[in-house]
Amino acid sequence: MAKKALITWGGWEGHQPDKVATLFAGNLRAAGYEVTVTDTLACFDEAGALADLSLIVPVWTMSTIEKVQSQNVADAVATGVGLAGCHGGMCDAFRGDVLWQFMTGAQWVAHPGNDGVTYRVRMVGDDPLVAGIGDFDVTTEQYYLHV
Repeated sequence: MAKKALITWGGWEGHQPDKVATLFAGNLRAAGYEVTVTDTLACFDEAGALADLSLIVPVWTMSTIEKVQSQNVADAVATGVGLAGCHGGMCDAFRGDVLWQFMTGAQWVAHPGNDGVTYRVRMVGDDPLVAGIGDFDVTTEQYYLHV
């Protein structure tokens, strides 16, 4: 029996959820999954359909979810269906849904400085893993989650 994955994407376009969903779908198909990709949360309406999956991959940022949809996903995960995601696509998906936050193990908190915060990474110690790597600057975004 083939492994089945459901990828659903939407919400804030700044995280390019359609492109992330396409990337994830390709990786999962290469790993032998049968993948369904959708841009609606209606895919969470049927608890039985979710229970037949191997993996659920939400790619949503700053959106809302109906309580029954969140409960259906939580119930599927409780029976062993996998849940995977990245960055804001899962843990900043539905800020107003406490069950979602509990299920994912995180709650998005803040984005201090927005994008473009520069900081210095100082390489200290003598671990062979970092041997020969000097200090360097990184410009990135910074965000905080309660985990």
